[in-house]
Amino acid sequence: MTVDKLDLDDIIRKSYKESKEYLKRAGIEIKGIRLRILESQNLLPRLYDMIKTYDINELKQELNTIDKSLLEQISNYDDIYIIKEENLREFYIGEIYLLKQKYKTDDIMELNNKILKYVVLPIKENERADGSSVSQTEEIYIIKDRLEEHIDETLKLNRFGSININEPSIIGVKSLLSAVISTPLYTEGKNIEKDLTKFYAGNVILHENGHRIVDRKRWDDGEFSASVLQYIMYIDMHDLLKYPETHKIIKENIIECKKYVEMLALLGYHIVIGDLPESKLKYVVSVLKEAPYELGECCANIIIDRNKNLNIKDVAEEVKKLSVLDTIKEIIHYEPRR
Repeated sequence: MTVDKLDLDDIIRKSYKESKEYLKRAGIEIKGIRLRILESQNLLPRLYDMIKTYDINELKQELNTIDKSLLEQISNYDDIYIIKEENLREFYIGEIYLLKQKYKTDDIMELNNKILKYVVLPIKENERADGSSVSQTEEIYIIKDRLEEHIDETLKLNRFGSININEPSIIGVKSLLSAVISTPLYTEGKNIEKDLTKFYAGNVILHENGHRIVDRKRWDDGEFSASVLQYIMYIDMHDLLKYPETHKIIKENIIECKKYVEMLALLGYHIVIGDLPESKLKYVVSVLKEAPYELGECCANIIIDRNKNLNIKDVAEEVKKLSVLDTIKEIIHYEPRR
């Protein structure tokens, strides 16, 4: 894979640091969140089995004799902890230890159930997700093998290998982050694969940070809000509004969003009157699952187009009050500024 040539762990680490610094400058400080990189989603079944087959006496012994260096690594707020096959057991022990301190309980079964409910099962069930924000354990997880796969698919989608970019440019990127809109990317053209990898990983981290900024209880509201913030924070963090090409991409996106909402309305009509072919059901379910993400990024484009200056702290407050239904209405009626 193309991403194998790059140090993805380092790119994730730097993207996380840059996002924290950006938010701090904007007056938004996210405290007490640890970043985890899960090397492969294939580790989840092993972790599940580890949790389900634990020996209570052995586990208590390991907790009582936990290594201080492990505790420092796994409790570090400033660096990432990489979960691999060879350290999966120590991650599990460390996680139990941290949750034991947080929830002030020695009930191992309760702590195990928290890891399953808030970490293992959500990552396993949401196969689309490159990341997962877990407020209950104060962590953000990045699923590395999914991230690698999606970055490679994005490279192929844009056919960057066949495009000759030999000077600083703003290009519109189509990615698996959105099937509807494009995102502006600044590149000097020297290493487009690395630029795209940083772009994708950075957006995933911003999305998960978005969950921490606007913590909404319903899944669809949460993904919608995080998607709005992700797109706007990426544009603002990289100061992309100073380029005319960015505004051109935003206006083109709004037109595509109008077409997207029309398509959603048409699907809804066929569902209501009951004439949707059975062969289309899987497709419709997929479209509806993606809708909170797509509508969030469409909403972000309107907010950017509508405002001459972006203040991300004010935007975050606005996003807390937004609803998906109101956004659909605005997409229908909004006309891009000239």
